[in-house]
Amino acid sequence: MENNQNSWQIERRLNEDGTHQNFITHLKEPRFTARVVAVDPFEDCPIESESTADLTAGIVYKMDRRTVLCETTWADTLTLKEHQYWLAHAAITYHRFAGHFMRWKLLPPIEDMSERLRLDLSDCRKWSDFTTVFGDENDRTQGDLVERIQKLACVVSSGELPVLQAILHAADYSRVADELAGDDNWRRLSRTSGDHVEAVALAIMRA
Repeated sequence: MENNQNSWQIERRLNEDGTHQNFITHLKEPRFTARVVAVDPFEDCPIESESTADLTAGIVYKMDRRTVLCETTWADTLTLKEHQYWLAHAAITYHRFAGHFMRWKLLPPIEDMSERLRLDLSDCRKWSDFTTVFGDENDRTQGDLVERIQKLACVVSSGELPVLQAILHAADYSRVADELAGDDNWRRLSRTSGDHVEAVALAIMRA
């Protein structure tokens, strides 16, 4: 049974009502797609930013206290034991991508921009945490967080601007990120190096 990172695909869907859905798909046999749902550990139900999820049908695999795999669709026939085996590997792979977030969060350009934007990432442990924190802060300030980014984009260096775009992409504000870039996006990236490049690359991997 092959199990390498190239066999997996992570997908995030943003719904019109502002909720989202995360999925992990195994692209080779056995082929399957599982939904990754963040849950309230005390209420045992999806958190507010998740769309409605079925946490009762089929196998609900607990990744940790706050995350489950559910609503799995299987393209190939497997035994129950094999289902559990592959869902365990899906959880490991998904957490590996979460590890990318912790590295991203601690990169100096991200720490610097977060401080300049007055965005507290101390409680964020994975990409979905960051998306929730960013969205909640922007809602709480009635759009001021995005406005702060737009103003900051006018004064940062050519190497720093892609980092602001990466923050927006990671927060599911890709449209705003594209507006900042204009037609000069790839040329700006060519002037980015070191930790700034890694910050952009990890955000792209998250998408």
